[in-house]
Amino acid sequence: MLVVTLDNILRMLHPFMPFITEEIWQHIPHEGESITVQSWPKVNEEYNNQQSRKEMERLVSIIRSVRNVRAEVDTPMSKEIKIMIKANDDEIVSELNKNELYLNRFCNPEQLIINTNIDVPEQSKSAVVTGAEIFFPLEGLIDIDDEINRLKQELQKWNSEVERVQKKLANENFVSKAPEAVVQEERDKEKDYVEKQKLVEVRIAELEKVK
Repeated sequence: MLVVTLDNILRMLHPFMPFITEEIWQHIPHEGESITVQSWPKVNEEYNNQQSRKEMERLVSIIRSVRNVRAEVDTPMSKEIKIMIKANDDEIVSELNKNELYLNRFCNPEQLIINTNIDVPEQSKSAVVTGAEIFFPLEGLIDIDDEINRLKQELQKWNSEVERVQKKLANENFVSKAPEAVVQEERDKEKDYVEKQKLVEVRIAELEKVK
C-alpha cells in the first residue's frame, strides 16, 4: 500500500518535479522504463474498504476515550488501569479482539475485558463510542456525583445532536432534494446518536441508584 501511494504521488508530482520524481520512481517496484510515460493515477475502488474504515474509526474513538478519562482523573499513560469494553454484539467483540494489540499498545491496560455482557462495578467512569461502552473501575478515584454531572453534560450533547439530525430529516425539502447517499448518512447519524443518548441515560440512572 505504501508503494502504491508513493507511486501515485510521484506521478502527480512529475510534471512539476520531473527529475527527482523519476529518480525516486526508479528505486521503487514499478513496471515500465520511465515514469514519464506512465498513466495518470486513477481511483481504485478495491482500496475503498468501508469496513476497515469503520473498524479504525471505532479503534481511534476507544483510544481517545481512554486517554480523555486518564486525563480527567490525572492518571498517566505509564500507569496500567483496568479497562472493560461492553460491545453491542459479537461481531464487534471479534473486531476488537482482532485489534487487541493496538488497544494494549495505546491504552496500556492492566486488564482488558471485551464482551457483550459485563458486570460493571458501581464506582467506575464510562465513555460511549459507536457500538460499545467503555468502563473504568477506579476503586475510590472517582466521585459519583462528579461522574453523574459529567454524564449529564454528555447527555445534553447527544440530546442536541439527536434534535439537530431529526429536524434535518423532518425537512421534506432536504429529504426529497438531497442525494440519497447524503440522506442515508444523516439517518445513520440519527441511529448512532440515539443509541449513545440511551446508553448515557442508562448509565446515569445506574449511578444515581448507588448514591
